[in-house]
Amino acid sequence: MTQIMQICADQKKNLRKSAFYLRDLRLLFFFMPLPWELSDEKLLAECRVESFVSSGPGGQKRHKTNAAVRITHLATKVSAVETESRSNRENKIHALRDLRHKLAMESRRDVDLTTYQCPAWLTQYEGLKVNPKNPLYAALIAEVFDLLKAAHWNLAPAAAALNISSSALTKFLHADPHLWAKVNHLRSELGLPPLKWNR
Repeated sequence: MTQIMQICADQKKNLRKSAFYLRDLRLLFFFMPLPWELSDEKLLAECRVESFVSSGPGGQKRHKTNAAVRITHLATKVSAVETESRSNRENKIHALRDLRHKLAMESRRDVDLTTYQCPAWLTQYEGLKVNPKNPLYAALIAEVFDLLKAAHWNLAPAAAALNISSSALTKFLHADPHLWAKVNHLRSELGLPPLKWNR
């Protein structure tokens, strides 16, 4: 009997250790930087970068050099392509920025709408008016998408959490075709009607 009690006590101790381990693991995962939050150097280390000659209208070569750039995040397979500039360096900068935006659309953190508070930096941008070239734009995408996911892709609860109107949130999403298409795709998967834009 004493031996059985000792075994039970050991099992309880092991369960407590496992619970603490899982809690610490969840906390570690929550505070780990997501791909779009990494520095340029660290993000590029997780990517494959390709340079190539882009095609113009009719299959003609737009530039004669390998100026076009494709950057693919290996873990997620998300990629971004930039071909506009004659400079490989400029295309790489723009492609990396676009990749951050795409990764911010794909990587989610759990948010509780009842306790959510806007980050301090976001209060400086009334109506979510952030230029896509702003380094904080990817963070804004992630913030908005985290809230939309928590609201099951309904705009009103997410907008309320951001202290803006639903129309202001709709305007922000519509201004970026990638965001607009992504949100409508996710809404369609849940059987929700597509968002409409009325000027």
